[in-house]
Amino acid sequence: MSFTPVAAMAMGPESIPIPGDVTFKDGVLTVQRTDGHAVGVSLLWDVGAQGEYQLETTRLRPREQPYILNVEFARFRLMKILQKQEDWGMFDLVKTDKLNMRVRETQAMLAEAFGLLGDPPAAANKADAALAQAIEVSEEIAAYQTEQLIARRRATGAIVKHVAGCRCNPAIQSLRYRDLLAASFDYAVVPMVWRNLQPEEDEYVTGPIDELIDVLAAKRVPIIAGPLIDLSESAVPDWMFVWEHDFDTLRELAYEYVQKIVLRYRRAVSMWNVAAGLHMGGAFTLSFEQMIEFTRLLVSQVKTILPNARTIVTIKQPFGEYHAHNRSSVPPVLYAEMVAQAGINFEAFGIEMEMGIPAPGMFMRDLFQISAMLDRYSQLGRPIFITATGVPGQSTPDVNDIFEGRMDPSAAGRWHRPWDANLQAEWMEAVYHLALGKPYVESIAWANLAGINPALPGGGLLDDALKPKPAWNKLQEMREKFHQWHGKKG
Repeated sequence: MSFTPVAAMAMGPESIPIPGDVTFKDGVLTVQRTDGHAVGVSLLWDVGAQGEYQLETTRLRPREQPYILNVEFARFRLMKILQKQEDWGMFDLVKTDKLNMRVRETQAMLAEAFGLLGDPPAAANKADAALAQAIEVSEEIAAYQTEQLIARRRATGAIVKHVAGCRCNPAIQSLRYRDLLAASFDYAVVPMVWRNLQPEEDEYVTGPIDELIDVLAAKRVPIIAGPLIDLSESAVPDWMFVWEHDFDTLRELAYEYVQKIVLRYRRAVSMWNVAAGLHMGGAFTLSFEQMIEFTRLLVSQVKTILPNARTIVTIKQPFGEYHAHNRSSVPPVLYAEMVAQAGINFEAFGIEMEMGIPAPGMFMRDLFQISAMLDRYSQLGRPIFITATGVPGQSTPDVNDIFEGRMDPSAAGRWHRPWDANLQAEWMEAVYHLALGKPYVESIAWANLAGINPALPGGGLLDDALKPKPAWNKLQEMREKFHQWHGKKG
């Protein structure tokens, strides 16, 4: 009766969050929709030893008698397991017999829960056990598929040369920081934050970026620059907000800014991350047509200046949580599909996938959910660059992060156990192999190099004194292994 739903949202078809009020009172969780259609719910849910994740129910028809939330969580996960087993061709493989048997055992447990619907507490307990086993076996299925796909990529020599990168912070002036960045990664992701580069309409501040790019260029480190345009409130200059309802002026100002930045760094940058998160709405309210037009304009502008430039269009919050609260936004997969089909001449999609803090779009997901999410972007005809990924390296707030200690990782879920530096390295290894097993994922970049103003508590590969953490050592081991696999067949 004292349950407080965290990160609760209504869910529509294809696991797309949709607007809807979610409330809890007198032991009943209510999802209020005006259209009367079947709807699901997603929220943070503790699965015991398996972890605490943002989970989803099946979509259910409105009715007076409450459904049992625990049962519906288990039902949805089993449904997704069966779908992915078929997608991944795992029903007929001899080596998956044990996994398939465990899935059948979980189905039997859920069937027992259905038989107890007249006794809700008993049904909930049985469903909890089924869900815990379903989470465990689904991660095992995702890990098995990863092994098969990695072996296939190795056999065909399909692992690319520049596979492991890192997003950096140009504001950090330390020479050791920049030397470690240049010497220890296949490429660097250099953010080009509009707010920082053009703090006033007629003023450009490029000194920190100039110095960093000079170091990287001198050492011939490939650079992914950007995103150039990100319309979130934290990335748009304050002086721009007067134009928040004027699309034509936004387009002109963005055009001028992108032109100056691309011309300035054209000789050093290997790939341009042109735009990120336009589908989310952000500080400017754009129609769907304007989002696509703006994307086309930005990519075309870079191509006009540099005809041979390689360009990325980035998806933020790829699970689409923002769409539950912003009616002017567009679901991420729909935006990606339309951009891919609109004849826009870009080379790849980027995906940002940071999680582990109680902020929109950053609550924990398990490995099976991550694998299934990446598969949703596999049909778009473009490679995928994971331009930022990361999780916390501690389970307590971090006064050194960009939130100055206001974000508590323990309030955002956990992967198996509370976060620490060793678990961060374990998660990194699992997710890097999972992502790079996908034939359409070309590279993956960690989101924070050091614990100096990181985006996540303890999120850096190095601590605030630039000393290596377990995740640093693990990444260097994996990088060496990936290099051995590159271009080798048989």
